[in-house]
Amino acid sequence: MKQRKFNLMYLLLIAVFVLSSCAKSSQNAKFIPDNAAVISIDVKQIIEKSKLADNAEAKKKLLESAEQSVKNQDTKDLIKKIMEDPTKTGIDLSEPIFVFYADNNSKQGAVATISSKSDFLELVNTIQKEDGSEPAKEKDGIQYVQDNKTIVAFDDATFFISDSYSLDDIIAKFKNDDTKGTMAESEDFAKFADAKGFIKALIPMALVEEQMGKNKNLLPESVELKDLSLILNLTTDKGEAKLGFDCIAKSDAWKNYIKESTEMCGKISGDYLKYLPKGAFMMYANINGKKLFEMLDKEKYIDDAGVTSDQKDLVKKILEAIEGDFALGVGNIDAEASKLDIPEVVAYLKTKDGSIADLAKEQGLNPEEGIDFGFKNGATYVAVGKSSAFTEAKEGFDKSVISGRRLYMFCDITTIAKVAGSFSSDAAGAADAASNYVKTAELYDTSDTAGELVVKMKDADKDPIELFVKMALEQF
Repeated sequence: MKQRKFNLMYLLLIAVFVLSSCAKSSQNAKFIPDNAAVISIDVKQIIEKSKLADNAEAKKKLLESAEQSVKNQDTKDLIKKIMEDPTKTGIDLSEPIFVFYADNNSKQGAVATISSKSDFLELVNTIQKEDGSEPAKEKDGIQYVQDNKTIVAFDDATFFISDSYSLDDIIAKFKNDDTKGTMAESEDFAKFADAKGFIKALIPMALVEEQMGKNKNLLPESVELKDLSLILNLTTDKGEAKLGFDCIAKSDAWKNYIKESTEMCGKISGDYLKYLPKGAFMMYANINGKKLFEMLDKEKYIDDAGVTSDQKDLVKKILEAIEGDFALGVGNIDAEASKLDIPEVVAYLKTKDGSIADLAKEQGLNPEEGIDFGFKNGATYVAVGKSSAFTEAKEGFDKSVISGRRLYMFCDITTIAKVAGSFSSDAAGAADAASNYVKTAELYDTSDTAGELVVKMKDADKDPIELFVKMALEQF
């Protein structure tokens, strides 16, 4: 579409976002190829969380911006009518909007639901008239407008927009009741539709296969990317945002690989948690070294790395000594100081003996002032800085954060911003911007195939969507 026309449609869609309500389930999966990456947007949740419907100032600003971008009185009258009653667009944005990318991004489109064809037709024709374009035409019972390659087509229930399909291809999508080869018959899409979150993404991992190039050899020989999909989902609440991720394995090979992977990362016991202060960064995991070596050897990762026979025996000796929790904590970083001090680092690895520490000493490494390592209380440990190992933290973590998990990571964003700023001015700017709003971030597993990234905001009383929408409105 021409820029003026696109901007007008954009403003009108935002107006409907502000004012629309109730939600139903979408019936538009048949328009989406079954090999596509799909993004779903739930407008109802965004409106509720942003509190835009109660924001008179935002509505006034949207109306003013929309009117300033048009020249015809008919368009201005329609804008006012939509502001008073957003259903007059004919677009039901209370249902999910799906945006998809298929065939290595050569096919793209968006599909949404129409609540009133007559109102939507009026909207389309008014926008067409605004820049002197022809009104909507009809072919085989489907109405459409076309601007160069971009086509907007619609019937009584659905509108479809794309710049990569021909008109005949789009009409065929409306007419074809055979859902074979579409998301309407996809089990992945069904799980995706049921997932929580107001913004969700379904990513078939086959889409990244061509981008992997030589890195394909990092995959186990028995699995294929076409048999794996990823679902991402974003949810928010007062003071926090959660990005969930879940892998869908569709072959026995992937299921067996995931099972083997979980066996080499057992459940955390938390024996060293009391020694980790709430500093800049913390990571906690559990490692079965014997299982880890067996997997690396089975998939020939060690051989492919060019490791000699003697070196392989050494790797085996080191890994098989590991049999439990691994904990790492980084602290003693004053985010307010002008100069960054050397951080204090402590690390603990449960091992069956002191062979790893002994090996380090055989290589000429020995404890010295500010650096201590060794084997004690069933753990190989390292401590860098003034604090000694096995010192209980004055302000530590509650054990509930790691209960039942295989992996847990924690970052204090303000402190991390200080570290980033010492390396790069660009990184400092981005990190400082994030630290103005974000307090901490946590990453952990929730099942064998799923996990969450949780971001805690500095403003604990507002939903993060309120902040993001406010920033967007400031652009008008």
